[in-house]
Amino acid sequence: MTTRQQTVVAVFDDRAQAEQAINDLENAGISSDQMRFAGHGTSSGGMLDKIKSLFTGQETGAIYNDLVNMGVPQDDASYYQREYEVGHSIVAVPAAGRMEEVTEVLARYGGYGANRRFAQTSDTANTANTADTASTGVRETEAEGEQGVKLREEQLRVQKQPVETGEARLRKDVVSEQQSVDVPVTREEAYVERRPGSGQPTDQPIGEGETYRVPVREEQVTVEKQPVVREEVSMGKRPVQDTRQVSDTVRREEAHVERTGDANVRGSDVQDTTDQTDQTTP
Repeated sequence: MTTRQQTVVAVFDDRAQAEQAINDLENAGISSDQMRFAGHGTSSGGMLDKIKSLFTGQETGAIYNDLVNMGVPQDDASYYQREYEVGHSIVAVPAAGRMEEVTEVLARYGGYGANRRFAQTSDTANTANTADTASTGVRETEAEGEQGVKLREEQLRVQKQPVETGEARLRKDVVSEQQSVDVPVTREEAYVERRPGSGQPTDQPIGEGETYRVPVREEQVTVEKQPVVREEVSMGKRPVQDTRQVSDTVRREEAHVERTGDANVRGSDVQDTTDQTDQTTP
């Protein structure tokens, strides 16, 4: 098991950037009691009013003394003291196992450490520890034991949001068509029927000019139109479940063990790489 005591220190050219970084750190769960701040100008309120100052007093070199007491190497503490004296803001955070997360937040808002190469590697905050690891800019105090690296990989996270792809409208139009209906009608027609007379004498003289009128009628068809409900048409919408496949390229980190000389590595399932330049050919 490895024990580490880590403090991340960052310089900010702009006090407002330091305030934004501190706000993000607290949102990430870093307590304001853990953070230290030294800056110039008037506070805009908020988180800075809750954070302890790096000054232990009003004497010259207070930032230097506080940082050294927090485990920052003296050279780095002197650098931060000079940065403060020229008007920059200093933020110090005991990382307690969250060094990478704290460093990324400070770097996001323009923080940089005693070694300027942080600005080139997106790791702009200096990590103060008693063991000097100059190749990474991080100093750590480590007990004798295991050392490890965290392997990360990218994972696809799919989100869905409704979007309008079109619309459907229901309307009605008037269509004219010719219809024929057979209707039975009745009409009257005149007929003449002759019967033999009875032969009885009559008192009426024979004359001309008698006319009998027989009216003849028939049924005529009249047409009326009346709208009636023929059928109902309704329209709605319902969800339909489909399956779509999305794909993208993801990256992952792999561990490689590099051996120099006669170093033996056992119990490792990662790729073993031997540095051939240090081996002597007989």
